[in-house]
Amino acid sequence: MNEEPEMRKPGALIRPATPADAPEAARLMYLAGKSHVERSIYELMFPGDMEELLRKLAALFTAETPSFYHYSHYLVCEVDGEVAGCLCGYNESRNGDALVRKALAEVGIDRAEGKAMNARLQPFYRVFPGHYPDSWVVEHVAVFPAFRRRGLVTALLEEILRKGSEQGYTCAELNMLIGNEPARSAYEKAGFVVVEEKTDREFMRIFNSPGMMRMYREL
Repeated sequence: MNEEPEMRKPGALIRPATPADAPEAARLMYLAGKSHVERSIYELMFPGDMEELLRKLAALFTAETPSFYHYSHYLVCEVDGEVAGCLCGYNESRNGDALVRKALAEVGIDRAEGKAMNARLQPFYRVFPGHYPDSWVVEHVAVFPAFRRRGLVTALLEEILRKGSEQGYTCAELNMLIGNEPARSAYEKAGFVVVEEKTDREFMRIFNSPGMMRMYREL
């Protein structure tokens, strides 16, 4: 059972996620993958029907395998009882790629589809900076449009970084699409600095963003 305390901010409640948050969390994951561009990374991962895409993200959120998609790594922010945003914090060596592959198999992605997915994601892999093995990774930072410009991202970041520090991590990182200046500003306000950028022409053609940057801070 997740017994972490709830944290109240003016007009908002930040709390650990639960399986019941899956529908909203799936939509927020999609938005996080979309960033400031027209197409989400998850449209490469799960092409086709949007309802099926969101169903798969929700299934990863509630799967038994505790990959970084799992609800146990997430905080959600509520405003007046409505989920407004979320983010997650995890360590790559503990909850990263190896468990993601297992979680994908658990939710019905067979070997053939896994190979096809890997091929579709090659432009993403070429710009993905990766993660440091000993860092606290912040991922899937998103707030629904109706709740933006209220300081919710700042509040969520403060709480997830506190959680990482309490677990003994001494540094944190996140990756973001190049060109999302509002997000970069929010992360810099939280103490992150850009330490790496990777670009790719094919990624630019698909997403209209040159690539990705890695941001880092000490805890």
